[in-house]
This record gives sequence, structure tokens and C-alpha cells, in this order.
Amino acid sequence: MFVVVLLLDTLTPAALVFGILFSAPIALSGLAGSPQATRLMIGLAFLGNLIAGGINAASSGWNPYDVANRVLSLLGALLVGGLTLRFRAASNRAAHLELEEQRAEREHALRQLIETVSGPYDQAAFVVQLAAALRDFTAASGVTVGAVSRAMFRAPYAVSVDEARPSLGLPTLGERLPAPFLTRPAGSGVVWAAQGGERLLARLPRPEQDDLLIIIDRPDTEILRLEEALSVLGPLLERAQLQEEKQAQQASLEHHNHVIRDLVYAFSHDLRTPLIANALSMNNALKGAYGPLPAEYRETLAHGLAANQTLLELAEKLLLVAKYEAGEPSPDPLPLDLRDLALQVTGQVRPLAERRGVQLETALETSVRVMGQKGELRRAIQNILDNAIKFSPPGGSVILTLNQDPLEDTAELRVIDEGPGLSQEGVGRLFQRFRGGGGAAGHGQGGQGSSGLGLYLTRQIVEAHGGSVRYSRTQNARTVFTLRLPVVPV
Repeated sequence: MFVVVLLLDTLTPAALVFGILFSAPIALSGLAGSPQATRLMIGLAFLGNLIAGGINAASSGWNPYDVANRVLSLLGALLVGGLTLRFRAASNRAAHLELEEQRAEREHALRQLIETVSGPYDQAAFVVQLAAALRDFTAASGVTVGAVSRAMFRAPYAVSVDEARPSLGLPTLGERLPAPFLTRPAGSGVVWAAQGGERLLARLPRPEQDDLLIIIDRPDTEILRLEEALSVLGPLLERAQLQEEKQAQQASLEHHNHVIRDLVYAFSHDLRTPLIANALSMNNALKGAYGPLPAEYRETLAHGLAANQTLLELAEKLLLVAKYEAGEPSPDPLPLDLRDLALQVTGQVRPLAERRGVQLETALETSVRVMGQKGELRRAIQNILDNAIKFSPPGGSVILTLNQDPLEDTAELRVIDEGPGLSQEGVGRLFQRFRGGGGAAGHGQGGQGSSGLGLYLTRQIVEAHGGSVRYSRTQNARTVFTLRLPVVPV
């Protein structure tokens, strides 16, 4: 076209200004070619105008009118070239923006799909969410998802249909599936078409379980886009499997815990009745209800009563442990004077201290009020005192002190004894169930005749009352148990 315009411009008089037609190839190059081609056409238009102008001038001479026409022709080529380049740049930007918008829409749809199926679902709930999310993602008239076993859909199974669009009839649970739905054609990718392209199918593998088959009825999406979605659904399905296994394990654990707790309740309750009856009979015998008894027999009865009392205390501990382990709420707490409660417990354990040759001292000058259950707090204090008396050497001392920390509004009840203390390993397990510090070399609840529940139960009681209990050793080799409880606001 350039050559034709050049010949016409050269062979015709300068007044006709055929050079203006050089703008045509410039415009066409901008529509069909690259920016480099447009710039080349602009250069050729300049060259063509100069050649034609020179030939015309040589044949008919120069005049101002012809020169003006030639300048206008050159300016026209520049104008058309500039507009063409700008139009092409604007078209490229528009196309890029359209691609970016489409990509953003695809990413948004993919994120929405992922968010829909990313909840803490088991496999059944996951499949329900997946069917609905895939129908929205693919703009399909219906989606069916289910496990395939023996050419039929099995649970987990779900179907989601668009009520506004008629479906071709999706396979239902227990219905036999057509052969094209079960076998992926050779050469196809993760997703394949069936029934003339009216349906897209895909499989999601499940380790050690039947695969999930996905049937999408009349989708409005590309296969590549669906494959992209399926690539992120695999890990989410695995997470749903793990969630289901976790729920099954939790259910099994809760069942075992219920059984164990019920057994502990039954054992503790059934143990108390014969023990109380046995204690009553032995007490009556010691009081002479069955006549005079030899001294040896009376001593045997006394030992039997002591053992009976130990079993009763164990039954009470087991009931309390079962209560705290089950998280059963306690009755509403009441304001208590911690000093009076500590003095009552001291009076109860003083005979034990005297039998073991341990001096029991108190420094309870401060009266402190706390909120709590009287029986449970008494048990916590008694456990600590019993523990201190048992592990203090004969001739040693156990000191009980009570102070109030005004800065933290807490009461501090300390039990100080001369026991041998614990190893580092023993300290770590001191307040654990059945794992006291114990042993001949340790100070704790694991000594002879111990249930392994005393300090564990103490921690449970104190923490349930909003407090804490800790073990420490002083520089003069004394053991200190500190119970901290919040005081009642004045």
C-alpha cells in the first residue's frame, strides 16, 4: 500500500496532495501490527513525502502552496501515528485490566470456595459444604458428591441443585452409576467430560477409604479452572478426615472417662456403707457391748478401727477426685474465717502428731475471710498437715502460719516441716495424681500407706477456689507448702 501511495503521489500534480494517504498504512499498522510497525510506517510516510515532494518540485518547481500541502501531509502522518500509538497503548491497558479483573474474580471465587469448606467439619459436613460451594463456583445446575463403592454412591453423600434451572437428573444415594462416570478416559486430566460435555466429573482420593466422586451438571466454567479448585480441595479433605478421627477419639475418651468416673462413684459409695457398719460394730465391742475382751483383742480392734478410718478417708478422696475430674460444680461458696478453719484442722491432726512425736505449732494471729466450701478447704489443709507430720522426723516440729498479703488481696497459709525434701524430679510430679514425691528419700504423698491423691486433691481444691499451692525449701533445710487464696473484699 505504501508503494501505491508513493507512485500516486509522485505521478500526480503536487496540488492533489496524495501524500495524505500515507496516514492509511499508519492507521492499519496500529490496528493489526505492533508499535514498532507503526513507528516504521511513520518513518516511511516521512520518506515517501520527501521523495514525492522532491520529484514534484523538480518537475514543476517550488511554490508556497505545494510546500504547505506537503507540510500538512507530514503533520497528518505524525498525528495519525501518534493517535494510533496512544490508541494501541490504551487498548493494551484495557485488555490488561480486563485480564486482571477476570483473574481477581477467579481468585475471589476460589477463596470463597476454600472458605466455605474450611470449617471444623467432619467428612459428612465437608461433603455437604463442598457440593454447595462447587455449584456456586461452577455456576452449574447441580452438583453431587459422594463416596463410590461397588459402582454406587455411599455415605458421605450430598447433592446441591439450582431450583431455577432444570437438572438432567443426578445420581442418588445407592443408585448404580453409569460406566462413563466411573472410568476416566485415557489422556484426560483430573477432570473429564461425560454425556457430550453436559457433565464434568472428578475424583478426590481419600487415603484408606473410597474416593469421592464429583458430578457437575451443566457447568459454566472451564475444565482448567475446575482442576485448579480441585488441587486445593485435597488437603482440606484430609483435614476433614483428621477432624473426624479426632472427634471419634474424643468421643471414645469421654465414654471411657464416664465409665471410670461411674465406677469410682459406685466403688466409693458402696465402700462407705460396710466400712461405717464395721466401725460401728468395732466401737461397740470396745465399749463392752459384747462383754469383757482380752487386751490383745482390744488392741486388734483398735488397729482395725484405724485401718477402717483410713479406708473411709480414701473413699472420700476418691469421691472428691471424681467430682473435680468430671468438672462438677460445687455448691455456692460461703464466706469463711480461714483462721478458725485452720485451728479446727489443727485440733483434728494433733493426736497424729503426738503419736509420731512431732511438735505441732501454730502462728495464726491474723483473722482472714475467704469464699469457699468449708469441707473441701478443710480437706486441703488437712492433707498438707498430714503430709508434713508423716514426713517429719520424731522430735521435729511442724509450724502452721497465716498471713495476709495486702498488695495482692490474698491469704497465705504456710505449713513448715523438717522433712527431708524432694529431688528435682520429685518436685515436678509432686501434685500429680498417683505420682507424689514419695519414697524414703522424698517428701510427699508416696510413702507407705499413702493413696497418692492427697496433694493432687489439695491442688484441685485450691485452684477451684481461685488460689494456688506450691512447694519450696528454705535455706535451713525446711520444707514449706504455701496455700494462697483470694480474700473476701471488705
